[in-house]
Amino acid sequence: MRFSVVIPTHQRRDVVVRNVSALAGQTHGDFEVVAVVDGSTDGTAAALRALETPFPLTVLEQPNSGAATARNAGAAAASGEILLFLDDDMEGDPGLLAEHDRSHRGGADLVLGDVPLHPDSPRNVLSDGVGAWARARRDRLAVADDVPLADLLTGQMSIKRDLFERLGAFDAAFTRDGAFGGEDVDFGYRVLKAGCRVEFNPAAVSRQRFDVDPAVYLRREYDAGRSAQELMAKHPERAGDIGGSRRLATRRSRLLLGPFVAAPRPLSAPVRWGVAGLVRSGRGGARTSAAFQAVRSMEHLRGVRAARRALSTGEVLVLAYHAIQDLGDDAVLRDYAVPPAQFAEQLDALLDRGWRFVDLDAVVRALDGDAALPPRSLLLTFDDAYADLLDPVMPVLAERRITAVVFAVAGQIGGENVWDRAKGATMLPLLGEDGLRQLVAAGHEVGSHAMTHRPLSRAPAEELPDELAGSADRLESAGLPRPRALAYPHGDRSPAVVECAREAGYAVAFAIEAGVVRRGADRWSLPRVEVVAGDTPRRLALKLATAGWPGPLRRRALAAVRARP
Repeated sequence: MRFSVVIPTHQRRDVVVRNVSALAGQTHGDFEVVAVVDGSTDGTAAALRALETPFPLTVLEQPNSGAATARNAGAAAASGEILLFLDDDMEGDPGLLAEHDRSHRGGADLVLGDVPLHPDSPRNVLSDGVGAWARARRDRLAVADDVPLADLLTGQMSIKRDLFERLGAFDAAFTRDGAFGGEDVDFGYRVLKAGCRVEFNPAAVSRQRFDVDPAVYLRREYDAGRSAQELMAKHPERAGDIGGSRRLATRRSRLLLGPFVAAPRPLSAPVRWGVAGLVRSGRGGARTSAAFQAVRSMEHLRGVRAARRALSTGEVLVLAYHAIQDLGDDAVLRDYAVPPAQFAEQLDALLDRGWRFVDLDAVVRALDGDAALPPRSLLLTFDDAYADLLDPVMPVLAERRITAVVFAVAGQIGGENVWDRAKGATMLPLLGEDGLRQLVAAGHEVGSHAMTHRPLSRAPAEELPDELAGSADRLESAGLPRPRALAYPHGDRSPAVVECAREAGYAVAFAIEAGVVRRGADRWSLPRVEVVAGDTPRRLALKLATAGWPGPLRRRALAAVRARP
């Protein structure tokens, strides 16, 4: 058998019966169909078994467990060389299988086809939106060199069966208990990571007979928000490709619907019922569409919020210091050098306010989802590994039982801050190998600040491995544990630099922009709050309180609090 067409279905008897029957018109005759009835109570299984088809038809039944589990069950029962996953509302054109076969014989590992709206779909704002999306998708993929991760959807997708099994099938956790979404993008990412060839064939057509009740659509949008967060938690390195959450786009929608995002579900029910009824009535037009899209965004954000609460292992703010010296007379470094007495004052003020210092291991475990961080967690870091870390910094930290991460410039161990020389700055000694080993013996962790401290986005691509992997090798050769943390010099990075840091084996990498570190964050672009000489305890407290604010708003808030002269 060349093809096994796997169709999961739930409570859509008439739709799936019609579309399974339509497969009799395929010009490619070497196929079977495996329909998996996912907990339906509407007679779907009996209706499918009553069909007389020119192709082998297997009907499986399972408790309502979600589309991923249903597809996996269908794949396990299939005998074809190639699995074609087809949604139950997809009516295949006669040449559908032939076109998938043509693409696979041409070397494709995974094939996606065009999914236009079926002309018999009920006309309303939902089907209009689906039709517009399908047209835009076809036009986009027809000219794309590579299929984007977010477009690796299972409505119509074929893959070699042995490859599907090697990749581990769909992650059923995404569609547990009948939830919707996420499993296809997760599987698609594994396909891309395996280096498989993905092809879009616009001639492989299945028309979606879209007839989804508006209330069901809104429940799916809630699930979509949830699954997007779970995807980002599982694959934080691809968070940008998975896509951000929808938002309430207008001031009016934020005022009217914003309070419902955090409200218990029953309180938002009238809003959903009202807009769903409006769509069911057949009313169209821009106002109906805008109202539905706003409530759709509300439900998406509700799903995002619920997932974040479920996934949360706490959050941490990361402090970034440089030198702990009084360099008030140095025009270049005075802002980046905090006097020792002021440093101790800052730490004491933070402890008095209830902040708790954690170590890097606690942060990594929280990012992995293996442990929870305590409330008001802080991670202390120092860039450059100045010699002042041995004295006076270590005694100050030991007295308060605080451990830190120190980022050393691997090519300047025991040297000076030569990267500041051209600016006319004071040359300051850096820790040597013995000093770095003393830090580790005292419970601190040494990370990499690259090899030369230059802005890495400007470095030639062929030199990045030495800056990142090479710096880790150099620190390890000094008798230090191989560093698992990196701080980009000047916070400067590019997508290529970030990818090189990931490939070098770092567990985390830090930038310098303010922000909050929580599970699901991009582990190789984690934010830090920079502490400078002008930060009074009050100003530092405000920096932490506003760390997650938008940049312009945060800057205005900080401008209202005077810095230390």
